[in-house]
Amino acid sequence: MEAPARRPYTWKTVLIIIAVSWGSAAYGYAGSIIATTLGQPSFIKYMGLDTAPNAAALIGTMNGLFYTGGFIGTAFIGRLSDRYGRKFSLILGTSIILVSNALLAGSVNVPMFIVFRFFQGLGAFIELTTVPLWITEIVPPKDRGMLSDIHPIFINVGYVTASYVGVGFYYYKNGGGNEWRGPLALGCLPCILHLCSLPFVPESPRYLIMRGKAEKAWEIVHELHHAAHDGDDTFAQGEFQLMKEQITLEQEHKVSFFDMLKTPSYRRRLVIGCGLPFLLISSGVLVINNYGTLLYSGLGFDSEQQLHLQAGWLAVSFVCNILAVLVVDRLPRPHLIVIGLVGCLCALTVEAAIQAVYLGGTNKSALSAGVAMLYVYVFFYAVFLDGPTYFYLGEIFPNHLRSQGMTAGMGSLCLANIIWLQAAPTAFQKIGWHYYLFFIIITFLGTIWVWFSFPDTRNLPLEEIGRLFGDETTSTTARHISPADSIQDAKQPCEQVQVEHKAPLS
Repeated sequence: MEAPARRPYTWKTVLIIIAVSWGSAAYGYAGSIIATTLGQPSFIKYMGLDTAPNAAALIGTMNGLFYTGGFIGTAFIGRLSDRYGRKFSLILGTSIILVSNALLAGSVNVPMFIVFRFFQGLGAFIELTTVPLWITEIVPPKDRGMLSDIHPIFINVGYVTASYVGVGFYYYKNGGGNEWRGPLALGCLPCILHLCSLPFVPESPRYLIMRGKAEKAWEIVHELHHAAHDGDDTFAQGEFQLMKEQITLEQEHKVSFFDMLKTPSYRRRLVIGCGLPFLLISSGVLVINNYGTLLYSGLGFDSEQQLHLQAGWLAVSFVCNILAVLVVDRLPRPHLIVIGLVGCLCALTVEAAIQAVYLGGTNKSALSAGVAMLYVYVFFYAVFLDGPTYFYLGEIFPNHLRSQGMTAGMGSLCLANIIWLQAAPTAFQKIGWHYYLFFIIITFLGTIWVWFSFPDTRNLPLEEIGRLFGDETTSTTARHISPADSIQDAKQPCEQVQVEHKAPLS
């Protein structure tokens, strides 16, 4: 029999991942629009932040409550995803963002704005949790990192769009002081695109198997993982059989979330799953993103320059996210993360030194170098760290705990953001560059932890990753899709699967 093509997925897989990733763009727009909103003089004046004695605290609350809402959203979405499906969670999250964006654009005072930032965060983090969960469960083992990286690429689509829309509305002077409303209202667009795309998107096959719908799951696996020259669907059959066997095994040994704390292999997953997002956010990425305009102001740039620098920073992030697809599956996961952390650490260290010596001075070259270091930082973060934030969490948890594991990880991410973003405006005002020392120390310690503790999950079937943590796994069919044998070895007969072409497995 002729060997199947090395690409074990169809272009339809890529297209539906893009369709689902409009939810990622909705998250990115919602999370990033606050940076350009704070850079709009019309917003500052309308909300009275130019004269309020507690302006720094109010700005911190606008960010803090977004992530408080995100924490609550991640706290319950895992169980909803397991009960009602991944698509239900996607629809719920996007709908909440859509309504919140509209009401934020119509806000008449600071309290109303803050309240709907909370709900915007709730919906945004439902999307941030569910999109990578769905992608991880739908894609084949080979190139999983590359396909999963579409999620952070679309997050950056949201980021960049929000920034350049903000720049555009900065030059619009005929809004009667309401120029800031337009960018917030345009955040509804990715939500609408996402909701219009979801009817054409299948449910996660692993979720369907867990709910006893194996025939429907097989139809999805066959359609999306059919290799071009594999006439007998050997690869898709082997992968599907492995899904069924492992899910059956896990359901026989089903554990609750609290039981995870008692089992060493699950406890190790929780430590990694919660620790990695906390570590990556504690490298300072969203402080730079959300308060970029304030940082550039401190470096001596005017409001127009601040918006352009902020938009440029995110444009670099977007380009680097695209470049990341060429890298993520070529390096072991721990090496990928460590390279990113070391690069960010070096950039932050130089940034802190520049601000310590030259901030408030007239040395424009040095202050421009401070901007350059922020751009160097985002290069390393976008290429090496943005993707693993999501797909590594999706990889390490078993099928029946994956949604809860993603929930815990995104909850940790929210807590880190609440800690750093709530304090940032006051911290930069009171202690200045010393605030970077928190990020530098945590990133340094985290680099050591990742290097010595993280297993390499690259290209392994999700059902086989458990053995890296000491779990019992099914391996009877794994050899047909494991990276050790390569995709071409799928031409060998599947001993466990006897199926006619296109016939559903049950």
